Amino acid sequence: MDKKPSGSILDWADKSGEFKRQQSVFRSWIENKPNAEFPPEKGRYHLYVSYACPWAHRALIVRELKGLNDIITYNSVHWHMGEKGWRFATADEKVPGETTPDPLHKDFTHLRDIYFEQNPEYEGRFTVPTLYDKKTNRIVSNESSEIIRMFYTAFDDLIEEQYKNVDLFPKALQKDIEAMNEWVYHDVNNGVYKSGFAT
Repeated sequence: MDKKPSGSILDWADKSGEFKRQQSVFRSWIENKPNAEFPPEKGRYHLYVSYACPWAHRALIVRELKGLNDIITYNSVHWHMGEKGWRFATADEKVPGETTPDPLHKDFTHLRDIYFEQNPEYEGRFTVPTLYDKKTNRIVSNESSEIIRMFYTAFDDLIEEQYKNVDLFPKALQKDIEAMNEWVYHDVNNGVYKSGFAT
């Protein structure tokens, strides 16, 4: 699948050269309630990540801490981001870890193909992590902060008891966690991109 890029990688910077982060477009939720659009099911969802992205790292970390390895599959795109955005490794590339061709779409070469599958007129960015529904062939979310909060509790009925007791957002600490998240967002995770575009 091929299409003209919706913008240059340099669109991360504004006219002054200052880093800017665009809002995530896909913001649906996996919910454990009757008639949910995206209910929690074992093996239904796939997580696309990049080992080069700190936003994707936190989704992988929470997936591990909550014992979701057998519930949610994942693979990583190639570490190199070219003009067309993140690409998948080819079958003949020997890349460590789960850096593989797209396991769900044999003809897809780039992450952007997932986005165009859902919306051929999509003009946003092609970001990781991307949480994908294999049953409906739709993107659930590409907002990492919301993906990890789904992972906190949405699958608790499907995981082993020891993982149900892992509370990563305890009520008594939520204000402190939000304050820490704000600092990490601006100075650590976004800081990587700010420094990269400073020149």
